[in-house]
This record gives sequence, C-alpha cells and structure tokens, in this order.
Amino acid sequence: MKRSLITDPVRAMIPRANRKVGSAAALIVLMILPSISCSAQIRGDIGGPHDPAHADRALDWCAVHLARKELVAALSDCDHALARDPKSAAALSNRASVWILAGEEKRALVDIEAALVLTPDDPSLYYNRGLANARLGDRRKAIEDYSEAIRRKPDFAVAYHNRGYEHERLGQAEAAIFDYRRALAITPELKPAEEALRRNLSGRL
Repeated sequence: MKRSLITDPVRAMIPRANRKVGSAAALIVLMILPSISCSAQIRGDIGGPHDPAHADRALDWCAVHLARKELVAALSDCDHALARDPKSAAALSNRASVWILAGEEKRALVDIEAALVLTPDDPSLYYNRGLANARLGDRRKAIEDYSEAIRRKPDFAVAYHNRGYEHERLGQAEAAIFDYRRALAITPELKPAEEALRRNLSGRL
C-alpha cells in the first residue's frame, strides 16, 4: 500500500519530486502563494499560525513552511487557513503543492480543481496540475496543462521546459526542441533547458 510522505517528516524532506528519470528530469518548481518575500517578516515569529496572535496569518505560515519543504507544518497551516476561509484559492493551491511534494498527486488534483473553480485564470494552478498529472504518468494531460499555463502566462519559462520534457519522453523531439528553445529565450540562465536542448540536438546528428 502506498505510504504518504506526509506521515514521515524526515522522508518528507526528500520528496519523490527530486528523483531523476534517466539523464533528464522535469523541473519540480512549485508555485507557492503568496510570495515568500511577502511573508519574510514572520520567519522569526515563535507562536505560529495556531497562536491567536497569528491566527490571521496561517496562509503566510503555510507558504513559509512549504518553501522550506516542512510538509507536516505546511499541511497543518494550510488546513488552518482553509478552516478560516474555505474559499481561499491560495490556501487550496498551496495545500496541493504540499500533496505533490508528499507524493499524493490525486489529493493535489482535488485541491487544484477546487481552486480552479475560484480562480480559473490562474496559470500557476494549471502548471501545478501539469506536475501532478506528469507524476501520475499521464504525460498528454500534463502537456495540456502546461499549455494552458503558457496560454495565460506566455513568459512562463519553467512551464515551457516541463512541456518540452514531456514531449521528449513521448518521443516528440521537434516539439521538445521548440519548447526548450522558448524556455531559454525567456530565461537564458535556465540551465536544465540548455542541457536538454543540447541533448536533443546532439541526438539529431
């Protein structure tokens, strides 16, 4: 029976998302809301979101713990934020990110679908859904999701990279090369895209 990494804080720090397939891997860069820069001021706080003094900042705590990959704490904080506001798309999105890192992609999809009802034009939700579908082995759905994210955010370099990776795994070299080139045009310092492009071009020689 599959065991969730959420139940084991030590293993949760080394999620499946970091494991490579062959010589390449999709970039597991989760979209965390709100941005950590907006939450930096709470990093030194002691009480946490369940302290009454911080009850209105559970979402910020969720984002901070998630960025640190402290999954048990992040999950608790996201749940706390959703208890206060069940229609918080950001809390649903962040909890989905926790589930993805924990290897619970189906649970992530449930939260993403709920968040999409609330904010259907958020590119980060389609991107994270692409990550979840890719890790469930549905590469074609992942490509569709990354395409939706790109349609809403044309400069989404990591989405281009990950779509290229899924094309590559499906043997669609031309589409993969296009996406890797586009990712590099947007973000020239994106080394995984540079390496992937070199790998695919060398295979054509």
